[in-house]
Amino acid sequence: MKRLIALLMLMILPLAVCSFAAAADEEEMTCKSLAEAVLASAEFRELTDMTERYLEKYLILSAEDLQEWVFKRDASRATPEMILIMKVRESADPALIKQTAQELRDEQLLLYRDYQPAEVFKLENAQVLENGPFIALVVSPDPQASIAALGEGWK
Repeated sequence: MKRLIALLMLMILPLAVCSFAAAADEEEMTCKSLAEAVLASAEFRELTDMTERYLEKYLILSAEDLQEWVFKRDASRATPEMILIMKVRESADPALIKQTAQELRDEQLLLYRDYQPAEVFKLENAQVLENGPFIALVVSPDPQASIAALGEGWK
């Protein structure tokens, strides 16, 4: 009987360790850590942190709908480069927030067609991505590398 209990304990121990490791990984994933991974993936221009006022201005969203967020844009505005990562609260509508991020991308595309046509490819390759409560829009000089970095951060 003691051997059976010891054997069961040995079988349960790895499962407990795995579930603890998975919980620790989930805690580490934040908007800030995802944005840092994306920033490291490509040579962005100098990006400036946008305030809550800009979040509301560009997305027409209340920051109260977001648990956390990171919004960075090119400081010079000569390029459309940006990183927008939002963690949506359970009480908010993620489809609406995703739609507003898509609308921001589309509006910027229209503006940059006339303003900086050479930069349009960055917006054309930008995608609004969603994973669980996270919604991201990354306008990058290297879209594939940025999407891969975001995907790695979401794992």
